[in-house]
Amino acid sequence: MIKLVRIDHRLLHGQVVFSWTKTLGVSRIIVVDDEAANDEMKKVSLNLSKPVGVTLNIFTVKDALARMAKVEQLNENIMFIFSGTKGALKFCQGYSKIKEINYGGIANKENSKQYSNAIFLNKEELEDSKGLKEMGISLYMQQVPTSKKEDLTSKI
Repeated sequence: MIKLVRIDHRLLHGQVVFSWTKTLGVSRIIVVDDEAANDEMKKVSLNLSKPVGVTLNIFTVKDALARMAKVEQLNENIMFIFSGTKGALKFCQGYSKIKEINYGGIANKENSKQYSNAIFLNKEELEDSKGLKEMGISLYMQQVPTSKKEDLTSKI
């Protein structure tokens, strides 16, 4: 069962991943990121960053979509992580069962607008987010399970 779909430019990192996996009882993390899936050093680094006892898969968007029938059959609590809005939108366009997305961290860049202390969207990311919203996906901002859940859907 998919317990969390998250966008975080840092992918797997420290307390955030540990707090979400513990709170949601996640036993599998699926990183969907074209760049990471094609970079052996990033794969090694991500594997070192995952909590002990949690399975990690790293797929391109295309490969993740191709594996969704199998993923749906798993008897596990699963967390999906995307590095950005582009990959999340592309995935959701091919897999229509995602109902909400957690925006956990999107870095501040030139010409980006701040939506929370950790969410900065540039024009492209805003357009991607609007595309997700138009698909009926609820968007919210929350860094860790203990922080306040803030609606993003109504702000874009």
